[in-house]
Amino acid sequence: MSLTDAQIRNTLRLVFLILLLDVVGISILWPVAAFIVRQYSDSAIMLTLLTALYSAAQFFAAPAMGRFGDRWGRRPVLIASLVGSAVGYLLFGLGGALWVLMLSRLIDGITAGNQSVAAAVIADVSTPQTRARNFTFFGMAWGLGIIIGPALGAALGQWHLAAPAYLAAALSLLAAIISLKVMPETLPEAQRDTRPLRGADLNPFTAIFGFMRRPVLGRSLLVLCLFNFTFNGYNSTEGLYLLDRFHVQPWQIGALLALAGLALFSLQRIVPPLVARFGGRRVASFSLLALAVFVLATWLTPVFAGLYLVVALRTAAGGLVFPTLGALMSSQVQPREQGALMGVNAALASAMTIFGPLWAGAVYDRVSPGAPYWMGAILLLFTAAILFGVREAAARPSGPPAA
Repeated sequence: MSLTDAQIRNTLRLVFLILLLDVVGISILWPVAAFIVRQYSDSAIMLTLLTALYSAAQFFAAPAMGRFGDRWGRRPVLIASLVGSAVGYLLFGLGGALWVLMLSRLIDGITAGNQSVAAAVIADVSTPQTRARNFTFFGMAWGLGIIIGPALGAALGQWHLAAPAYLAAALSLLAAIISLKVMPETLPEAQRDTRPLRGADLNPFTAIFGFMRRPVLGRSLLVLCLFNFTFNGYNSTEGLYLLDRFHVQPWQIGALLALAGLALFSLQRIVPPLVARFGGRRVASFSLLALAVFVLATWLTPVFAGLYLVVALRTAAGGLVFPTLGALMSSQVQPREQGALMGVNAALASAMTIFGPLWAGAVYDRVSPGAPYWMGAILLLFTAAILFGVREAAARPSGPPAA
């Protein structure tokens, strides 16, 4: 049964609320994670290992979660994912030993499908005309979430280090309850993947290579990988770069993050008219070019005060890539493949959160502190060239789902 216009609007509002709660839950731990880990280990590698463990677990689990959503519907998978996040955050707050922290991130990574399932829900209720506009909910949620989350985490962390983790668990549980009580199922049974579940469906590489073989989708996924690789790279070393070059204080970095979040939230309103006028591929391509310019400008800016404008513009350019590229890829698959595609997107993004920072850290140490920026700008120019060569299809392809 198809949803009415009113039900679609309400569903999108619910998705935004769930995404916002999820982003606040993720970012609320940023100010205190290092302090919690330091209780059990003085090694910096342990903090990065927790991130890598989460990302690796998500890489292997996200495509399977997407398949489950295509097979059984979005709602049950979204609820299970949110409950898993709540358990992970709760364990992180309880702590007691380093292995407990690792287990918490492993559980959260395995069940991490909140955002990919939410993306599939958005794709389910979107038309070609509304797809780009609806995907801006991601940018708005992330923009607002990274303003609220770190501020809450810093304030609660002053009172008790575990408090942000407990609040993150409560927010995930609240989102699960909202999904259970009021979220409608957006994938009708007639459009679900009815093939027998196979072992290959649990293999992330099967889904990734299945989609990569499609010409438009394959090149779009390559663009997504290169973008996330570069984005995660320069962001992972930025705090250290600002400290080494400008000798900043923590509040200055916090102000920079808050401004970036505000820019990300605000610009989402201009995405729909831009896409309507120029098309999603062109908007994403020119956004990558603009991002390359502002990433390079971050390196060239001589005084810290100048970075407030540069980083705001850089965030705005990057924020245009997410919804337009997501909408472009969503338009290339059938309804019963949306979950699998969003799971693959999440898996590849997780992989880039491992490899991007490793690359940036290596060139930061071995080449120069500015290398993640000027090398990143070159990579982004190359990425834009790839996307300029993609021909945007007008409709979803026919045929069976990706193997």
